[in-house]
Amino acid sequence: MKYATITTVMLCIAIVPPVYCFASDPCEVVLCMYGKATGNSGGSECHSAEKTFFNIVKKNKHGFLPGHTLNARKAFLGECASADPEAVNKILSRFGRLRG
Repeated sequence: MKYATITTVMLCIAIVPPVYCFASDPCEVVLCMYGKATGNSGGSECHSAEKTFFNIVKKNKHGFLPGHTLNARKAFLGECASADPEAVNKILSRFGRLRG
């Protein structure tokens, strides 16, 4: 009985994909957020990329940490090797410290 329960739990864990599999591509986020920073809208195609960017929020028991959030968002955008550093800086200056 115990062996069957453990086996079932392990099988369920193996079948469920990790949450990070659903995250947007950093290059897609750079493209969509740069468009948003320059006043354009990517439409419904950019909804998940914008959501991914704004879900990067760092907090502690006292609340929102703007500096840590900015660093986390910068690190995420930096994962796109083809991103123009000027575009990344524009995105971060416009949206980097907003609360998620």
